[in-house]
Amino acid sequence: MPWRVFYSYSHRDAEFRERLGTYLAPLKHQGKIVEWYDRKIEPGTDWEAEISVQLDTANVIFLLVSEDFLASDYCFGVEVERSFARLKRGEAMVVPILLKPCLWQESRLSELQIIPRDAKAITSWPSQEDGFANVATEIRELVSAPPPSPPVASKGPSGARQFDSALDLVRCQVGAYTRLYERTRQRMPGSYQRTARMQQIVDSMRAIATASYPLLDELANSPSPGDHLAAVAILQVFVSEDYLPFLVRLVGSEKPFVGYQAAKALQFAVSALDIRAHQDLLQAIVNAQATLQTASPGLDSGRLSVLRAAEQDLRAAISALAAPSQIYD
Repeated sequence: MPWRVFYSYSHRDAEFRERLGTYLAPLKHQGKIVEWYDRKIEPGTDWEAEISVQLDTANVIFLLVSEDFLASDYCFGVEVERSFARLKRGEAMVVPILLKPCLWQESRLSELQIIPRDAKAITSWPSQEDGFANVATEIRELVSAPPPSPPVASKGPSGARQFDSALDLVRCQVGAYTRLYERTRQRMPGSYQRTARMQQIVDSMRAIATASYPLLDELANSPSPGDHLAAVAILQVFVSEDYLPFLVRLVGSEKPFVGYQAAKALQFAVSALDIRAHQDLLQAIVNAQATLQTASPGLDSGRLSVLRAAEQDLRAAISALAAPSQIYD
């Protein structure tokens, strides 16, 4: 069975992708790999849907890393995030290939083994041919083993299978909302209309919070901002003390809308959490404010005012509970 290969790359690096494909041609001729990249999309095809299908069915995803790749909202904002999500679920392998010197160490790509293994970009080799040959050799070793198998469905009782099937449907719906958020964030310029559209998406996510609650841990641990937004939407309906650190981290996120929604989730927790968790919640709100106050100028985007209002309400609730009750004759 051949490995299904997906290339994620900046179009400015198309020449490098073509050259790498040339070096991997023997593997293709031997039936060890089947390549796919966006230039294979037929005219008139829904390009985004086609990319989604190919990305979700690939056995290995090659990230062709350069300064242009890191600067691409689509490559780094969509394809990389979905690649990491599939990697985390054990569905695919993700291999960064360093084309040009760039600040890849400052990105999430630093979590993965990059090739060439000494992190020497292909363009930095005395001979680029030697660099490509080194990468091709690494890939040959990778595909010498069978490709990853898809996760095996549960073989439990029929009721369990029905539950898994229903949860898969919910997962698909959540995925549709997260992709819609990513498209809106990347394609619409910053404006009131953009914010309103993203708020509609959050409202839709909240509407299915009861059904999607079992996915909360999966969404919170995903690298995707869209999945994080879905997790926050759930926490705006079903608050959990265990996820307070998660919300605090998101408040300081570079994605202002996600951070603002996380602040709103902390505000909701003031009236929803058990009084025994009030001190932990207060500390979380204080920590979130501290994160914003030390962040880059302009990062607040309304989050600080939401957190200050939440702190004021929570301190008032704590004081009211601490006040001695009056007993009337």
